[in-house]
Amino acid sequence: MKKYSIIGIFIFAIFLRLWNLNQMGRTWDENFFVEQGYRMVDLFTKRDFSNRFWYKAPDPPPVPKYFYGLAEHFRNLKTFENENIVLPYDFTRARITSVIFSSLTVLIVILIGSRYISLFAGIASGVILSMLPLFLGFSQLATIESPLIFFFTASVYAFLRLLEDISNKKLIIAGILLGLAMLTKYTNILLVPLFFFIYILWYFIVGKPEGKKFLQMKIVYIFPVALLTAFVLWPMPWFNLQELSKYMYDLRVTTNALPVPEVFFGKLMLVPKVYYFVYFIITTPFVILMAFLLGLKKISDLTSHKITSKNKWILLALVVWFCFPFAQSLYNFRQHGIRYIIEIYAPLALIGAIGIDYLAKIISKKTVVNVFLIIFIFFYLLIINVKISPYYLDYFSELVGGPKNVYDKRLFQMGWWGQGIKEAGLYLENNAKKGSEIGLALSPSHVFPPIKNFKVFLYKDGKTYDYVVVNYYNIIREGFNDSKIREKYKPVYFVKVDRAILVTVYKKQNK
Repeated sequence: MKKYSIIGIFIFAIFLRLWNLNQMGRTWDENFFVEQGYRMVDLFTKRDFSNRFWYKAPDPPPVPKYFYGLAEHFRNLKTFENENIVLPYDFTRARITSVIFSSLTVLIVILIGSRYISLFAGIASGVILSMLPLFLGFSQLATIESPLIFFFTASVYAFLRLLEDISNKKLIIAGILLGLAMLTKYTNILLVPLFFFIYILWYFIVGKPEGKKFLQMKIVYIFPVALLTAFVLWPMPWFNLQELSKYMYDLRVTTNALPVPEVFFGKLMLVPKVYYFVYFIITTPFVILMAFLLGLKKISDLTSHKITSKNKWILLALVVWFCFPFAQSLYNFRQHGIRYIIEIYAPLALIGAIGIDYLAKIISKKTVVNVFLIIFIFFYLLIINVKISPYYLDYFSELVGGPKNVYDKRLFQMGWWGQGIKEAGLYLENNAKKGSEIGLALSPSHVFPPIKNFKVFLYKDGKTYDYVVVNYYNIIREGFNDSKIREKYKPVYFVKVDRAILVTVYKKQNK
């Protein structure tokens, strides 16, 4: 039963991501990751390890780029043209790689839940994580989020297993995963203090194991193993630290001395430190948020009394794990909603599963109640995802009235990565007269699909086009004035997410 349940949820997670994989369209950062990764793999095949691109390419570290570049490198296509990389618009292979990472994260969460809490918690947490709208959206993209949450979650799981039985094999695995996590994103250095706090919980709650002090001291070898892993996979910066450190200081400190301006509760402002917490509240489906709060209550009840459960420390570790990514709220570069703290979704799903189990026990101790609640959660999340598909990144919960209310009242940004632009382009390709001139009033405009037999330009005031394409983000965030568009053009197509308009296609009015 356990084996088939785990396999079933894992397969479901993959299918849920694959069936509409490319419908969202290309998003802002995907070409950045895939093209840089492609160049790195190309340099590797040519044994060119002295090229400055290895450490001068913007915004390292490189692990996600390695995977995405390798995935696209298998294409038998002419990919270089005048030193520029030419890749298909849809990064299908790279996106499948992202799907694999995110689905493996679901698998690890199930293993954590079933091993340390209960089989029900494992199954419920897998259903929750696989269907969370924003996680589902990011897991379809060739960006940093899927590898980030995978290596972060895998590192925590490996460390938990290490504390069960401290052995050289488990120590090496945990160290390698930590190294990969830090080469995925620098902020994964948070794993180091997180490991420390988890160890403290284990040490004082499980008890100070007699005669195992030497074994416990070996835990610190995780960090040399992690550093060695980082060096082996990306040695170039170590020989150019001065140049790299200057670049990183300019990017992370000088350039980002102030928070990022963003539309927040209807105002364009420098986002406050509560930004990530607020976005967690308003982009987590309400029922899941309530389950999470119930889970916290259950953990509080269990840990506020002297109980004999050997896994009491695990429950507290889940709470610490969830809280740690919010430390990034202190860093000024806050933006893109939940994206930069996506690693909270693993403990969120686990704590939410504890809450569902807690509710089931309140109702009745019969197993049928647990089954009913899982089915309810499944259909609740399924309905949400069907309503917003394929624009999962534009989900807002019932607490702020959903995407439509956010759009009507202009409360927050939507379509900020170019969601819906592909759909608008395909509409024009299939319905507009060939040879028509199209003006793009888009942000970002570079994700517009390469439609054939049309003349496509960036929109300029005073010039007349046959069609103009405008997205909501360009209006609300970049300040584009679409009132002049409506004077000369009429809307002929809307790209919507749950009745909220992401992109509008306008056609010139005939006088």
